[in-house]
Amino acid sequence: MPIIIALSVVAAAVFSALNIVSPVQLWILPVSFVVCVVGFSLLFWFLLWLCCFYVPVGKEYEKPSRFHLFLLNAAYWFVCSAARAKIHVTGLEKLPKDKRFLFVSNHLSRFDNMAQCVALRKEPLVFISKPSNFKIPIGRHLMTRCCYISIDRDSPKKAVKSIMKAAELISSGAASVGVYPEGHRGTSYDLQEFKAGCFKAASKSGCPVVVSTICGTEKIHKNFPFRKTHIYIDILEVTEIGSEKTTEFVPKIKSIMQNNLEKYKERD
Repeated sequence: MPIIIALSVVAAAVFSALNIVSPVQLWILPVSFVVCVVGFSLLFWFLLWLCCFYVPVGKEYEKPSRFHLFLLNAAYWFVCSAARAKIHVTGLEKLPKDKRFLFVSNHLSRFDNMAQCVALRKEPLVFISKPSNFKIPIGRHLMTRCCYISIDRDSPKKAVKSIMKAAELISSGAASVGVYPEGHRGTSYDLQEFKAGCFKAASKSGCPVVVSTICGTEKIHKNFPFRKTHIYIDILEVTEIGSEKTTEFVPKIKSIMQNNLEKYKERD
């Protein structure tokens, strides 16, 4: 979005300089700026559509396309910028080097995975997502080619299959996988019950678990368009399940996340 704003400023300035001949025509400048912003934004989404419309929805791929991951993250960046979200990240240096991982976080808003993918854009990170997200225009093509994984929470058999797909992506080195252990969006910084099954992607692949929290995304709808929203993503710890049972491992992860969320509860 900042690039579009910059291009619009330049284009509007040039157009106005060529067409304004008297002070009464100064209205041309702001109007041309708005037209340029809308035009460049539409061009961005049109080019995005051109680059992905041929991807067959529903097809499974063994590894994500780096090109389409770049496009998807660019779309996320555009949406976050347009929503006036400022992303703050801590702990990036803790991420495993040259090793894929299971990324776990609390879940507050539909902006969560957008902001997290922007923050971790150097890492091929895909998410386990609900089926309805695969119906989003343009997004469904990009998500399919980037190996996002649909999970049916109402069917344990299908859910296990999705978790196994996540483990395969991680163990093959194709991508790291993000998941929200709560299973759905929360309404506060108090964590809900975790679904232990999602951690089987880590136990099956033997990968590290990156423990993270996100705060602020739930305020975007309230703040937009007049106020900027600050989003805080904290990479807290990198750990491994090892020989522990999933049911023993999960409470430790939840405790680490909840302790970090407490400071944001106090701040609010």
